[in-house]
Amino acid sequence: MYEAEELTAMFKVATEDEADMLKFILGSGFRDQEIRYLEYLDLDFRHQIARVTAKTKWGFTPKNWEERTVPLPAGLIERLRKRKERKSARPHDFVFGNTKGRPDSEMDMVVKRVAERAGLNCGQCVTEHGNKCAEGPYCMNFFLHKFRHTFATNHLRDGVDIRTVQSWLGHRDIQSTMVYLKGVRSKDAATKVNSGELASLVA
Repeated sequence: MYEAEELTAMFKVATEDEADMLKFILGSGFRDQEIRYLEYLDLDFRHQIARVTAKTKWGFTPKNWEERTVPLPAGLIERLRKRKERKSARPHDFVFGNTKGRPDSEMDMVVKRVAERAGLNCGQCVTEHGNKCAEGPYCMNFFLHKFRHTFATNHLRDGVDIRTVQSWLGHRDIQSTMVYLKGVRSKDAATKVNSGELASLVA
């Protein structure tokens, strides 16, 4: 998952449009395809929710046929409302479409470009195509799906029950959601270890 410091650094250098997208991914836990086909009609500004719905015109069907709703933080829903006004968007316009108003297939590269501008590249990655992250936006530590991991782990750490998180993620199997408990347990363990008597003895 992304650390808070990494997210802060990325949001600091992101353009307004880039920040809109990155913050939505983080706040919704949507998958790549779900973000790509999100329309303004899928956002309920009054009830502060985002919907995952099929888009038959584009041949998009949610994974596992799992249409669902996910609550969004008030600050994020207000950001999206302002985006709609700024873009003079219509209900069926894609929220994060490309410049031609079509589904954007380059969203993962947005993450990598922002990470590079933020100075977060590890400098060690070499992609299967020979691209080096020391020379451009190719760091393999920064990718779209990692926001989904961060969304799930943080909600579990904040005490949201696992069945609710399962519903928000669109997991058919609870076992898929339980993977994110590892991050919760490791943080809990670190807290307990550092607050115990042994910590002062071994310092």
